[in-house]
Amino acid sequence: MRRLTLVSVLLAGATGAAIVVDLARPGLADPVREAVAVAAAPAQRVLAGWDDGELARLSEERNELAAQVDRLEARERDVVELDALARSSTVAAVDRRLLPARVVAFASGSSPVGSRTVTVDVGREDGVAPDQTVVSVDGLVGRVLRVAPRSADVLLLGDAQVVVGVRFGDEGALGDVQAGTPPELRPRGHGELTLTALGDSEIAVGDEVTTLGSPDDVPYVAGIPLGTVTDVDPDRGQLGRTAVVRPHVDTDTLDLVAVVTVADG
Repeated sequence: MRRLTLVSVLLAGATGAAIVVDLARPGLADPVREAVAVAAAPAQRVLAGWDDGELARLSEERNELAAQVDRLEARERDVVELDALARSSTVAAVDRRLLPARVVAFASGSSPVGSRTVTVDVGREDGVAPDQTVVSVDGLVGRVLRVAPRSADVLLLGDAQVVVGVRFGDEGALGDVQAGTPPELRPRGHGELTLTALGDSEIAVGDEVTTLGSPDDVPYVAGIPLGTVTDVDPDRGQLGRTAVVRPHVDTDTLDLVAVVTVADG
C-alpha cells in the first residue's frame, strides 16, 4: 500500500510538471507526456483493481448471490405464511388436509372466461378436484372451478355466480351471502357482499359470518370464517333481513392459499 501511494505521488508530480512545461513552451512537453503515459499504464491498471474480464466475473458472482438471497427470502416468507396458516382459526375450523398453493394468475369478471378467478400452481396431479374449497389464513377464498394437471382455476368469493350458505351471530342463524345488491338498497362498496337472513332472524353489526357447509363438503366445508357484518339494511318488508358483509379475505391481494382436499384419517 505504501509503495502504491509513492507511485501515485510520483505520477501526480510528473503530470504536474508536464502541465507547467506545456504552458510555458507548447509542444516541449510532448516527449515528457508520452513517457509519463507509458510509465503510468501499469500503475493505473494496479490502481484500477482488475481488468474487464475480472470485473465481469465479479459482477456475475454478485448477481448470482443476489438471486440466491431473493430465493432464500421467498422461501422464508413461505415458511412464515404456512406457519401462520397452520395456526389460524381457518385450519382449526376445517379439520381437513390443506394443500398449500401459490396464486400465479388472475382474471377479472370482465375477462373472456366470464368469471372472477385466480390460477394456483397445484392441480390434478396434486390431488385437486373441481368444487373443493379454497381458503387462506384469513378465511374463505372460493372454490375450485377448473383443474389442469399442474394448475387449477379458483372461482372467488364475490363473483356474481357465487352464493354461499352461511351461519351468523351468536345463535348461528342461517342465511346466504352473495355479491348482488337487493333493489332499492344502497350499492355495495368494493369487495362488500350482501347477507340475506333466512326467515325473521335478526342481524347485528359485528356479527361474524361463517360457512354453513355443503353435503359431502362440496363445494364448501362448514365453519370457515367468511366475514363480518358492517351495516344492516333498513327493513323494507322483504322476506329476509339483509346486511352488508366485509369479507375477511381481500381477493385483490391473494398470494398463498390452500385447497381443502380430503378428511384426515
